[in-house]
Formats: sequence, structure tokens, C-alpha cells
Amino acid sequence: VKTTSCSDDDDTAINKYRNYQDFSCLLVRCKDFQVLAIRRGVQQKAIKIAFDVDGEKMKRTIQWKVRQLHPWMNRWNGQVMEDAIQDAWSRLLRRRGTTRLWMLKCKEAEERAMQVFQDNLRDALLAPPLPRPLHVLAVDPGFKAGNKCAILGPNGNVVRLETISYLGSQRANGMKRLGELLQNVKSMMNNDEQVVVALGNGSGSQEGRALLEEVSNKVGIPIDIHLVNEAGASVWSVTQAAKDEFPNEPPSAIAAVSIGRRLQNPLHDLIKVPPKSLGLGMYQHDLSEKELDEKLHLTSVDAVATVGVDINTCSTEILQKVPGLTK
Repeated sequence: VKTTSCSDDDDTAINKYRNYQDFSCLLVRCKDFQVLAIRRGVQQKAIKIAFDVDGEKMKRTIQWKVRQLHPWMNRWNGQVMEDAIQDAWSRLLRRRGTTRLWMLKCKEAEERAMQVFQDNLRDALLAPPLPRPLHVLAVDPGFKAGNKCAILGPNGNVVRLETISYLGSQRANGMKRLGELLQNVKSMMNNDEQVVVALGNGSGSQEGRALLEEVSNKVGIPIDIHLVNEAGASVWSVTQAAKDEFPNEPPSAIAAVSIGRRLQNPLHDLIKVPPKSLGLGMYQHDLSEKELDEKLHLTSVDAVATVGVDINTCSTEILQKVPGLTK
């Protein structure tokens, strides 16, 4: 299989698929991620795909197979058979054969990518929660939009939501408000405990960590910062379930809630996020959404059956994953 760039004018496509601008590899040796990347590039018309096949070898193989299966054809004139095979190969078999092999290769890559998603999802769902229920300060970092903060109770209930801007002239006021949040969380805990902070790993996380540490030193409250994968948090914030839980809050303000709950108990929160947005698979946006949803459901049911749930505190979504229970 060989690939080339479709156009030299699109800088975005050139940078995105620069590894496949002049790519060549035996089809049987192509890695799954290469197959899926090439397929996406072809679908986006960023690269072209071609197949380099030894035509003469294939025609000799076809001729040998035909004569093996149908010995009576040996009585035919050799030139007639060669012409027939040449016509069949050039007009029909070459295109159909390469297309079929490529489709089979893509299907195999999809199946293995689905298995990677399922394995990674199970590991994420069964990641250990906090050793014991604690209040958590969750921070969804940002720059111009500010840091979206949420104080969560031990069971994930929302105590307070706030957006803090800290750039430029707003830094002093932002530090003051962040210090008040730390003091608020500290007032709900024992004096000898550190304030647990769940910090999203997205854009602005390094600046958010530096700001938290600076405010912590300034107000004299020790903190324990946990970096949390925030993939899909913003997607969950615009779902109907999030709107039902926070009808009066904008989606941008409640993404921090998902980040904090993932630290408290990953299993209870990750099952709410659409599977394509979890960031756990290999080119999961190119996979069947129906199959991804099915894998999410089956893996969630298996995870819930493995660890069990607290029926007094768990959400409706997690109860639906208990084997034998439905709505």
C-alpha cells in the first residue's frame, strides 16, 4: 500500500498527515493505527491511496490455479487463456481484490481498536477511588475563561460553584477568591488534613497548579493536588443529565464537577460520558458509535458486578448497570 498527499496547498492537512505523504508498506505489515490513520486521511481527501501489485506474478498464479481446478482447459490455446486472464485481471480482479483486502484490513484494525477501547475502559472504570470519602475542590483550568471551580461533598454532591479569572489585573482578586474556596473546604474537614484538589489536565493545567500552590502558601492551607484526565468532561456538561442536575448553571461552569467526581469515584462518573469522548481508544471517533455504546454498557456492567455499589449514594446511571436491575 502506498499513500501520497492530495494537495500541496492545504498546510493543515500536510501537517496532520505528513507521516503519510510518501508512505509505503506491505499491507500485511501495516499497523492498526496506520491503517486507521490512512483511512481517515482518504475520507478527508487529504491523502490518496494506491496499491502496488505484481501483476505478472498474479496472472501466472491465476493461470496455474485455473489449470489446476479445470484440467480440461489445458486443451485451450495458450494465447486465448492469457488474453482472458489479462482482461479479467486488469478490468475486474485487480480493483476488486485490492479493495476487498483493504476492507478486510480495516475491519481487523477496527476490531482490535475496539478491544483496546474495552481494555482501557475497564482499567479506567476500576481505577481505585479515594481511600475514604472526602470533600474535594475540583478545578477545570483555563485562561481567558478562567478557572472553573467546584466544591464537592464526600458523596459528590455540589456545595459551591464558582469561576475565577486570574489573568492580568484580575490576578489579585482571583487569588483572594481561590483562597476563600480553600478556606471553605478546610472548614469542612479536620484540622490535620490536607485539602484534596482535583485539577484537570487540559489547557492551563500547569498555570493552574502554580496558582493553587501560590495561594496555598499564602493562606497557609496545605493542599494535595491530583491531576485528573478531563477528557469528555465538557461533553458531559452539555448532556441532558447534566442539564437536569444543574438547570440554572451554564455548561462551562459544571465541567469541574465531572473532574472532581472522577477523582472521588471514577466508576460512578465515567459511565455518564459518551464513549467517543472518553479518549481511551485508538481512533474511536472512526468506530461504530453503536458498538462503542455496547462496549461501554457491557464493560460498565462487568465493572459494577466486580466491585458492587452503595445503593444509598449511587446515581441512577450506576444503578442501571447493576445486573438484573432496569429502570
